[in-house]
Amino acid sequence: MLPYLFSDIDAAVEQACRELKIDLIHVGSLQAWIAEPESEWPTCCDRGCEPCVLTLGAAARRARSILEQGHGIGVSSPSE
Repeated sequence: MLPYLFSDIDAAVEQACRELKIDLIHVGSLQAWIAEPESEWPTCCDRGCEPCVLTLGAAARRARSILEQGHGIGVSSPSE
């Protein structure tokens, strides 16, 4: 489990989606992704899916970065 409040994870994922122009319909999937190691994330099937899992992976990485930087109100520290 990530050491962050669900509301902060939600806010970070939504911000990442907005920054990368990804439809917010993918928020739920990305919330699950950031809780898993990247080695467990889906790989690209090279069939032209939109959005590609590579794009979603970039959003998940961005959300993690936002959380790690503590840019959300109420982001708890990993020690809490």
